[in-house]
Amino acid sequence: MTDFSGDIGLYQRRVAECPGGAAQRMAVLRSLSLEIGQAALDIGCGGGHLVREFAISVGSKGRAIGLDVSEEQVASASEYCAGYEATACVFGNATDMDFEDASFDKLASIRTLEYIDDVPAALAEMRRVLKPGGVAALVSVLWDHFRFHGPASSLNERILEAFRVHCPHQMLPMALPGMLARSGFVGALQEPVTLFERSFNEYSYAFWVSKLVAAFAVGEGVSSEDVELWLQQLQQADDEGRFGFVSVPVLTITHVSG
Repeated sequence: MTDFSGDIGLYQRRVAECPGGAAQRMAVLRSLSLEIGQAALDIGCGGGHLVREFAISVGSKGRAIGLDVSEEQVASASEYCAGYEATACVFGNATDMDFEDASFDKLASIRTLEYIDDVPAALAEMRRVLKPGGVAALVSVLWDHFRFHGPASSLNERILEAFRVHCPHQMLPMALPGMLARSGFVGALQEPVTLFERSFNEYSYAFWVSKLVAAFAVGEGVSSEDVELWLQQLQQADDEGRFGFVSVPVLTITHVSG
C-alpha cells in the first residue's frame, strides 16, 4: 500500500484543504445525511478533515472516528480534530479493522480504496462494521482521465505514466458496483465529482496534486531534473493562460440491507 507519510502526507493534507478536496467531502456529506447521535467512520482519514465534519454533523451524542494506516496522518488528524467530543482518529488497516460488528450507521472512504491491494477484503470489513441499513459513500478516481494540460506532451506523458504506478486499481469505479454486490451491499448508485481547474497556484487542487505526482515520479525513476522541468512548464502554462487540469473522482453510494 502507498505510504502517505513525510512530504507525501503533507501534500495529501493540502490537497484535502483545497476547494476541490472540499467539494468531494461535501458530496459525501450530502449522500450520507448524517443525523445527531449517529456513529460515522472515515476510512483513510488522512489529515482528519472529513472526521471533523462528521463530528459537527453527529454532535456530542454521536461518534466520529477516523482510521488510517499512517501513524503520521493519524497524529495530524487527531490534532486537527482536538476539542470535538466523541471523536477519535486511530491507526489501523481497512482490511482488518478493530471495531465490533455493526458499530457504525454511516461510513466513508475518499480516494483510499484504489490504493488497497485486496479491495474485496476491505469491502467485507466495511459490510461487517456497518449496522443493518447503514450507508457507505466511497470516492475513487478514474485515473485514465486524470490529466494535466500545458507541459510538453512527451514529458507530460512520461511523468503521468510513472505516477500511475503508485495506484494498483486505476479504474476502480468501473468494477466497484459488482464488487459491492458480491460483498453483501445493495443499491449502488454512482455520480462523478468532476474537477476542472484552469489555475495553478497554492490554493488550487492541481498545484498540490502536482507535488504528489512529482514525488511519485521521482520514486519511479524519473530524474529530479525532468520532474522540476515539468513543474516549471506547468507554471509557465498558467502564466500564459493555457494551463488545465481534469480529474474524475466518482462517488459510489451503497447500503447494507435493513
